[in-house]
This record gives sequence, C-alpha cells and structure tokens, in this order.
Amino acid sequence: MTELEQGVCAAAGFRVAGVEAGIKRSGGLDLVLLVSDRPATGAGTFTTHRAAAAPVQVSRPRAAAGLARGVVVNAGCANAVTGARGLADATEMAAAAAAQVGVPAEEMLVCSTGKIGSYLPMDRVAKGIAEAAAGLGSSAADDAQAARAILTTDTRPKRAAERHEAGWTLGGMAKGAGMIAPNMATMLAFLTTDAVVPAARLQPALAAAVDGSFNCITVDGEPSTNDTVLVFANGASGVTPADGALEAALRSVCGRLAAAIVADGEGATKFVTVHVTGAANAAEARLAARTVADSPLVKTALFGCDANWGRVAAALGKSGAAWDLDALRIAMAGVTLLDHGVIAPGEDVEAANAALRPREVTIECDLGVGQGSASILTSDLSLGYVEVNAEYEP
Repeated sequence: MTELEQGVCAAAGFRVAGVEAGIKRSGGLDLVLLVSDRPATGAGTFTTHRAAAAPVQVSRPRAAAGLARGVVVNAGCANAVTGARGLADATEMAAAAAAQVGVPAEEMLVCSTGKIGSYLPMDRVAKGIAEAAAGLGSSAADDAQAARAILTTDTRPKRAAERHEAGWTLGGMAKGAGMIAPNMATMLAFLTTDAVVPAARLQPALAAAVDGSFNCITVDGEPSTNDTVLVFANGASGVTPADGALEAALRSVCGRLAAAIVADGEGATKFVTVHVTGAANAAEARLAARTVADSPLVKTALFGCDANWGRVAAALGKSGAAWDLDALRIAMAGVTLLDHGVIAPGEDVEAANAALRPREVTIECDLGVGQGSASILTSDLSLGYVEVNAEYEP
C-alpha cells in the first residue's frame, strides 16, 4: 500500500462538500455531505452509550442493512438527549440529504457532533444541505474542506488514505479532540473505498479495525453519545481485494486517524503510548493499559514531566488485572523506575523527569503473570484541557 495525504475523495466515485450552514455559534464550516456516485455497500460501528444520540439511532439499523450511498454530518450540535424531536430531526436531516442527491432515503446515514442537549436549527440544516448538494465535488480542495467542516474543538483536520498496488484505494477523515474514550470522543470517522466489497465482509473487517485503533485511544476517559465510524464501498475500481488486504488497509488507515485524534487532544502537550506486557491475557493487558492511560494523576504527572511511577503502579493496582507485585516492572520514557517490585537500582529522578520532556513518550509496564500484551494511546492532562472544557460552546 502507498500512503496518501488525502481523505474520502482518494477513492474513485465519491463526492463531498463542506459548507457553513450557521449551526456553530462560533461560525465557520459546519455541515458535510458525502455521497457515492454509484450504489455502495456500507458498514458501521457505533457508541454503546446508553444515551446514544438521535443520529446514532437512525444510522445504526441502516448501516446494518448493508447498503449505504452517503452520509450527512453536522458540527456544533450533537442532537443527543433530545427525545422524540431529536429523532424526528435526524430522520428529516437524512431524508433531505437523500432527496437532494437522488438516492433512496434508507441509504442515507446521518451523524452529528457538538454540544449535548441542544436541538438542531432545522431551517439552517436544510439550507446547508441544499448548498452542499449543489457544491459536491471530488477535488483536493473539496476533500480538505470537508475534513475541516466536521471539526468542533479540534485544532486541525485529520485525513489518511492508502492506494493498493492492485488498483483500489481506501481513504478516510475523522474528527475528535475531547470526549475521547470510544467504546464500540466526541469522535466521528468516515471511510471510503472503491474496492468491490460485499457487506458481509465489510462489517467484520471494520469492526476488527476499529477494535485495534479507535477503541485503543483515550484523551479524557469520556466516551461520547455520538461516536460513529462508517465505511462505504462502491466498487468503482472493479477490483476485489485479496484475502487480508482490505482488512490490513482498514487497520492502517483507522490507526493513522486514531493517532491523529490523540495527537490533537484538547490541551495536549504529550502523545503517550501505554504499553503493557506480561498480563494474564490480551484483555487484561488492555484493561491495565487503559486504566493507566485514563488516570488523571498519571496524566497530570506527564504534563509536569514528573516521572512519578507510583501513580502508574496505583492505576495498575486498581485496574482489576492480575499482576505479581514482586515481578512488576515500570519504565517511563525508557527509564526503568520499578524493577521486580522494588525501586530500580541507580534510579536518577532528574534524568527520568528530563526524559519526559519530549512530546512523544512511552510508559511500559510488565505485570509478570503471563504473555498478554496491549497498547493504548493517550495524552496528558493540561491547563489547556480545563480551559477548553470550563465553558464549552462549539
């Protein structure tokens, strides 16, 4: 595969538009319409949040049906915890987009992101959809503008694409910077491919890719009511990917997008990999790694470049994962701080603190009870995160 700095228009037969509909109070681009020019299969993974947003409730059964021609997305209003009115608005939003581009209503999906507990301004949404439908295109500019139009507190767009030597392409875009702890933050991702892929193959391939990418990141430990990942396959290339090729491409593109979300975490000054080995199994390794990655004590220590391994040990201990305290090993930024349950000989606190100054750091933990391993990507917890969320109004 060849990595491309493109997004959803990297694959043939897809058009997109991003417009300013007036949904965001702060102004700027806030509505996207993405459409396949030909019939396409579709698949999706969605939040397991009990207060799943109205667009999730509309899109989930449609994606499960296996046919999807496009998606309409708004930023600035999550349309979550909005009751019957919110559900009706999400349904109307999808229907309006389908009518504008001439596709079956049941094949148009819908997503929203923004503040929870607000109703969509449907008059503005309708005008925005009409404008987007009239401006659909597949140029580099169209692709880039759409990636910007789905953002809320993000500071930059997130795109990734790969072209396979067999002649097919997979591309995608994502948004997310806060409420990131997907469990399938506010996190949305959209993927397109011109490969020939039946729905029966597309759904499990997407689910596996999401589990190893978006489900392995956290910024603040807060899953969202709106988390959604969608993929569309329109077969425009005429090529059916070989066994494993599509799956590998999805893992790669989703992995790049997931990493970009963590790197752009609200107020983040660190990009952190928490890697756990020696666990009883992979599930317990992931549990331990996520508990460390979500710990506000660990995250604030990272912000302060404080190699406080005790906070890491405390997080591991509360995770519920099995460990052998006499075998436990913890290293931060390559400096071993705890070795077989005791302070490492020759520990140099100043050197360890200095090692945490670069933006990218790793925390390594060996639980000493088995062969299970897992990694979680996270960020630190800074004053900037508090400033963003003390008065959130997209």
